[in-house]
Amino acid sequence: MSLLILSRVLKAIVLSVLMFSLGGCLYVNTTLPLTWVSNTRLDVKDLTLEEKEITGQSKSHTILFSLISWGNSGLDAALKNAKETAGFEVKEVYDVKTDIKIFNILYLYGSQTTILRAKVAN
Repeated sequence: MSLLILSRVLKAIVLSVLMFSLGGCLYVNTTLPLTWVSNTRLDVKDLTLEEKEITGQSKSHTILFSLISWGNSGLDAALKNAKETAGFEVKEVYDVKTDIKIFNILYLYGSQTTILRAKVAN
């Protein structure tokens, strides 16, 4: 009896390892953030500093244990979104802060959202 249980547990472990090792093998087209070098107030000293702050988001999605993923949750996409939704011309940004929000439902569906906030210099 205990050998049967041990066999089933071993099969479940092997199947789990196999599922996680296959992540991204069907389709992957995703950009993810790694690092960002932000300007400071001193870097934009020849521009006019404003008290305005812009916010942007970028998002990527995965389904079925990450077998299929798509989207762009990169920092460049979030900055582009922030500049487009600002409502005014943005020449340069400084003091950039980012957050990453991860959503997952049993590895059947997941998303990663990069949220960027930056101060504006014109």
